[in-house]
Amino acid sequence: MIGGLVYPNDQQPQGYPGQPGQPDPGQQPYPHYAQSGQWDYQQGQPGYAPMPPAYPMAPPPPQGTNGLAVASLIFGVIGGCLLSIPFGIIALTQIKQRNQNGRGLAIAGLIASGVWALVAVLVFAVGVATDSKNSASQDNSTRTGQPDAPTSISVDDVKTGDCLQTVQEGTHIRRVTILPCDSPHDAEVITQVHLAGSWPGSADASSQKANDSCEQQLQTMLGNSSMYDQLQLFILYPATQTQWNKSGGRAACLVQDGSGKKLTGKVPR
Repeated sequence: MIGGLVYPNDQQPQGYPGQPGQPDPGQQPYPHYAQSGQWDYQQGQPGYAPMPPAYPMAPPPPQGTNGLAVASLIFGVIGGCLLSIPFGIIALTQIKQRNQNGRGLAIAGLIASGVWALVAVLVFAVGVATDSKNSASQDNSTRTGQPDAPTSISVDDVKTGDCLQTVQEGTHIRRVTILPCDSPHDAEVITQVHLAGSWPGSADASSQKANDSCEQQLQTMLGNSSMYDQLQLFILYPATQTQWNKSGGRAACLVQDGSGKKLTGKVPR
């Protein structure tokens, strides 16, 4: 062709070195890479290797059974709460830190200790209630020589719950006669009070202090009694300074039937 380049045999140009899309002479063709994790069968070259699946690591096996957990259970079963409770608490901490067995044993020991503690509280409460009831309704039959025989005692030995025979107001009493409360009697000792302060100076002042204290106590103790309206207060009080010092200012609060009848049983509370 005139005025242009002639390519022998009408061949198409092969391109210039460095031309985009054409490899340089003597340079190996670029390999064709496949997508990650695939094999390029056209070029025979491997692609990116796939990542293996991730599995969670298994925890190490427990390192035996905690000894304090076993001890907590044993002492908890036999009622040794003073040992089982601290052993159980320490065991739970050690089991977590040391990867040990025995958590259930420690918990069982603590539960058993709690049951024992609850039983102890209930027994104590029942005992206190029983003692209070016995004190309030104490029968003095065991203090008499025979079940139906009256017994003479010093007025200083009178106790709450005693039932007395033949007490008279306005007399200086040194001794009283007690007998079982299911026998006819004149008065019952409901309670005793300690008069505050020192000797007030006279028998009348001592009587007034004892009367005020006994009235307050009987109102509290017998206010709901079915016999309250028919009862009359009777007081055994120290009439001299010697008696005051000997008894520590103690007075006995008694009740009688206001109509003069004999009492035939314990005064209902």
